[in-house]
Amino acid sequence: MRNTLHILLLALLIGAAVDARAQGVGDKAGHSLEIEIQSPSSGFEVDDGTTNIEVEGIASAIGGVRYLDIMFVMDTSTSLKKVDPKDFRAQGAIGLVENLSPRSDIKIGVVSFDRKSELAQPMTSDRDAVIRALRALPRSGSTNLAAGIASAARELDRNGREGSSRVIMLFTDGMSNQSKAFEAAVQAAKRGITVQTMLLGSSNRGTETLNTIAWATGGSFVRVEDPRKLPEAFLNLRTTGVESVTLSVNGSEPVQAQLAGGTFSADLPIEIGENRIVAFATSLAGATKETEITVNVRDASCAALEVTARNNGQPALSLNDRSVQIVVDASRSMWGQIDGVSKMEIAKNTLDSLSYRLPDDLDLALRAYGNASASESNNCSDSSLLVPFQDGNRSYIRQAIAGLKPTGQTPIAYALNQAARDFDGLQNEKTVILVSDGIESCGGDPVQAARSLKQQGIVVHLIGFGLGSAADEDTASLRAVADASGGRYVTASNAEELEAALAETVATSFSVFRGSAEVASGSLGSAGVMLLPEGEYRVQLNSSPPIETFVQLAPRDQLTLTMDKFGDEVSPVELRGELPHTKCDDPASGDQMLGALPD
Repeated sequence: MRNTLHILLLALLIGAAVDARAQGVGDKAGHSLEIEIQSPSSGFEVDDGTTNIEVEGIASAIGGVRYLDIMFVMDTSTSLKKVDPKDFRAQGAIGLVENLSPRSDIKIGVVSFDRKSELAQPMTSDRDAVIRALRALPRSGSTNLAAGIASAARELDRNGREGSSRVIMLFTDGMSNQSKAFEAAVQAAKRGITVQTMLLGSSNRGTETLNTIAWATGGSFVRVEDPRKLPEAFLNLRTTGVESVTLSVNGSEPVQAQLAGGTFSADLPIEIGENRIVAFATSLAGATKETEITVNVRDASCAALEVTARNNGQPALSLNDRSVQIVVDASRSMWGQIDGVSKMEIAKNTLDSLSYRLPDDLDLALRAYGNASASESNNCSDSSLLVPFQDGNRSYIRQAIAGLKPTGQTPIAYALNQAARDFDGLQNEKTVILVSDGIESCGGDPVQAARSLKQQGIVVHLIGFGLGSAADEDTASLRAVADASGGRYVTASNAEELEAALAETVATSFSVFRGSAEVASGSLGSAGVMLLPEGEYRVQLNSSPPIETFVQLAPRDQLTLTMDKFGDEVSPVELRGELPHTKCDDPASGDQMLGALPD
């Protein structure tokens, strides 16, 4: 009698399912396979340096792919305490939630059931709330599949979205009233809901019931005998009837995507230019479908710019005749030591070496302060022109440098005021380079003295050398002197840095502008390479008068710009090569982006 009743019930369920299929509802064959890449969007653009991109989407043979609506229907009967004491049931469901594509539009709800059902978590996009509900599931009572399915179907009716793939994930470890379970499944099928079923255990009757429910609604049935396998089983369950998804880029070898729920994801390599990404889905029934997007990788690599000069065919630090006076601090504080060597000795050695490397057409003079009187005498007029501007004076400059002894005060203002007279009768570019290890000690106003020099067309560059513990206070004071004349302030803490600072300040400086913003600067012969984004730039030599030219930089350009002077004519000469990919900061950040070329 019981077998006869079971056969009749099964026949009714099959008939109802066939009727539902005839209406195109709830069956793998009744829906067309769909696939959609949801991230990134087609036409998405990234800068070069990005070599991989995460592709995510939804594929479904049971409904639309714009939305995915899932209800977990979880058995909470007492028997689970025995068959699944460590609650791998909840761990498996939580693992599936955590592996769903984070960018896909998914709503999830939770129904618990024993002899009755309860909506433990209404449908929500808050996956943390779903996980909390799954962790809090009880384990008591009997098993009522019908109640669980019906509750989930009602919640999908209330909060499910039109055109979504609607899925019930039904988990149980036991048997239930078949007729009621079958009827609940038929009603779910009529609503376009697919029921995916999972049985923990080896019950033949349970297997038959869950397999039939899954078949009738277009779902799949999975049986797990070892509860430790539940997390893997939840992840491997083909929630939306899709067997596999592969992805390829520009016809490359397909990459198998990771499936979770109805979502897929994979990490794909991309290259500069247009990347055509094809996603290819295969359903459990063998149907196939593909979709594609394009991702564009923009070449945003830096360009490298180096600025040099030639004067009548020879490398030059300036294109115009220049007069440079070096003013050396020979005050008592220059006895201070750096790495066991006095600052005075370092300065003398560096100046001596530099005198051999400066071009012959550069007019050079040497002045010092604090070198003639003892500090105790408080002589604030202790500054003297050691070597004036004149042809062939390099050997005299070297002799004067060798004889310097630091003894006195630091009368910076007085020395600058005296320096103004040293340029009398000179009509070329005029520059003072002041090397000091401290600030004014005689009550003078070196900022006002620098302003006065500026009015006479004389620029003051200042090198703060070995400032030590007073660096912050002294830096502000010394920088103000340079700023007052339109010059530059450079610090040096050792011999190498002092040599570089002198080379930088002796040469003509230049500025690089993008629009009205200065994005880089340097000096001829010592600037090295500037790394800049693509674009048009104005390069201006800060000579008298200024000389400027425009350059266009493309990604990976390696441009040497030479300002070439013959007679009175100056022409820009460009030599271009190719730079390896180099990440470039935004010039709007204010960084000068000076650096060496990458290997």
